[in-house]
Amino acid sequence: MSGNKQLASGTLRILHGARSLPPDQAVAALRPFLESMRKETSKGNSLADASSAAVHELVRSLEADHAATDDLWQDAIDATLSFANESQ
Repeated sequence: MSGNKQLASGTLRILHGARSLPPDQAVAALRPFLESMRKETSKGNSLADASSAAVHELVRSLEADHAATDDLWQDAIDATLSFANESQ
């Protein structure tokens, strides 16, 4: 499995499980993905960029509002799923 595929697959598991976590724990779980994605987004991969942006917005909302809408969660999941599928 490629590094990108592992990263995206791991993040999908975190995204699905993090919904039931308190916001600070969800943020802590998602931080490694955002750190790893900084390297990938500089490569011009549009699906990686979209996934990173969606997860970043989710984390921003969790930090600022201590909550996130279902739409933000779904956007992050959908974008990361697209990135995972493309990384095969």
